[in-house]
Amino acid sequence: MQLVKVWNQEIKGRLWTCGDIHGCYSLLMNTLSQVGFDFENDLLVAVGDLVDRGPQNLECIELLDQSWFTSIRGNHEDLCINGLGNDSFKRCHIDNGGEWFYQIDELAQLNIAKVLQELPVVLEVNHQGKKYGFVHGHIEQNDWEEFKATFTPGFKGYKAAQNAMWGRDRLNIDDHKYTTVSGVDAVFIGHTVVQHVCHRDNCYFIDIGSCFVGRLAVLDVNGLGL
Repeated sequence: MQLVKVWNQEIKGRLWTCGDIHGCYSLLMNTLSQVGFDFENDLLVAVGDLVDRGPQNLECIELLDQSWFTSIRGNHEDLCINGLGNDSFKRCHIDNGGEWFYQIDELAQLNIAKVLQELPVVLEVNHQGKKYGFVHGHIEQNDWEEFKATFTPGFKGYKAAQNAMWGRDRLNIDDHKYTTVSGVDAVFIGHTVVQHVCHRDNCYFIDIGSCFVGRLAVLDVNGLGL
């Protein structure tokens, strides 16, 4: 399990990112068609929460087999992984749209958890001279390298991962300890639903509610003018 990953494959076309998909596979594919996504050359990075709440969870997991798609791990992937052996996680998962997971057979559950556990919590993509970061919920440090360095083996690294997947504090504009994240051109974050894509300094919040409102943010990172 690699908590922090640096993308090292060539991106021939454009770099895109999308907010929390939450089992809305058809919504994703329709949106990609509308924006002119090039499946042969472009790369789409999802900011986690591929599953739960929506109706097409297995289809969303199968996206991970596609060369044009990758994702980080969100708190709903974390619920799938930990819900198998922890009753508290399982109850939380079921209460938040994860009932489908416990309705499939045990072997399928184990296989899905294994796939999701391989997803990084943090992804760094270098593209066209820019460095982009992707994290599901929160980045505590105001320095990208310091943030990555917190993902050490053992309990401290586990706590850093939990905070990155479950935390929300950076979106709080009244908390003035959060400023521009140095060492990276932009960070893309999901988890907390916002009415429209917004940003605080160089952190972009892109979960606009997919399963709740039928809209999914798909951003052409190259076109943001960063």
